[in-house]
Amino acid sequence: MKILRWQILLGLALILLSGFIYLLHYAIFRDTHHIYIYLLGDIAFVPIEVFLVTIIIHQLLSEREKKARLEKLNMVIGSFFSETGTALLTYFSDCDPKLDTIRKHLVVSNDWSEQEFADISRYL
Repeated sequence: MKILRWQILLGLALILLSGFIYLLHYAIFRDTHHIYIYLLGDIAFVPIEVFLVTIIIHQLLSEREKKARLEKLNMVIGSFFSETGTALLTYFSDCDPKLDTIRKHLVVSNDWSEQEFADISRYL
């Protein structure tokens, strides 16, 4: 209810400010015809403005929020696997009956060539 109250107060303040500006314009130029023409033009533009704000900008903000949520989710998944991944792989590899045979071929070093990386599948 508190959010609705400040929105109503802001709306009323903006309407009163608009009325004050129209009165100031009338006091300076004494031309109601000019005020009514532009007031009608401004009111006619309101549906287009609503479309721009609610549809397009909302969609852009929604996509941005979705991207931020996915990034956070990827960080959580990454931290989970970095914490439990090594232990889990160790547990699974202990159950492999061919572990002793392939262990020496799976130790990666800095001087490996591309061919050695390509040949790794024959040991699996």
